[in-house]
Amino acid sequence: MGVIAERSPLVADQAGVWEGEYVHLDPDHNIIDRHQSKLICRLTDGPDGEARLSQTNIYTWADGSREIRYFDGIFRGDRVWIKNELIDGWTGAVQLDPTNRTIMVGWTRAHEPDFRYYEMITVAEDGDAKNRTWHWYRKGRLFQRTVINEARVTRDWQSHDDPGFYSFQPRAPR
Repeated sequence: MGVIAERSPLVADQAGVWEGEYVHLDPDHNIIDRHQSKLICRLTDGPDGEARLSQTNIYTWADGSREIRYFDGIFRGDRVWIKNELIDGWTGAVQLDPTNRTIMVGWTRAHEPDFRYYEMITVAEDGDAKNRTWHWYRKGRLFQRTVINEARVTRDWQSHDDPGFYSFQPRAPR
């Protein structure tokens, strides 16, 4: 965890297992989806000196269905750069925040060039809770927001890891 911890300690401090709830809203603030989440955030320094952040998001709905999303990024400069079959984007701490509690995320969808997504993460003073807001845009217009509240379950992500968490597994239709 050395490189990221040294150059972006707030991002590095996200390592661990987080649980929470996602609430998706339409532009008029009506709930369009709601589900539970478990995130496994890993930070590693490779033998080549390359610092990596990878995260698995496990979403579970009330009907028992589940989806797994996997993100893997390389730390360069002042942020983590992520590119996979679904997204192309970045995440990094906001240097303008004097409290050093804010992280921003921005990405586009790989096959939707007019799609943009921005997320702001605000981390609690003790580092064990965070609140996130997502803004989703198509053709420059907001079409959805997501509000997320999460608590850290443990910093020990290794004991919660599983090889099955390293690939996209879409939600099966019910």
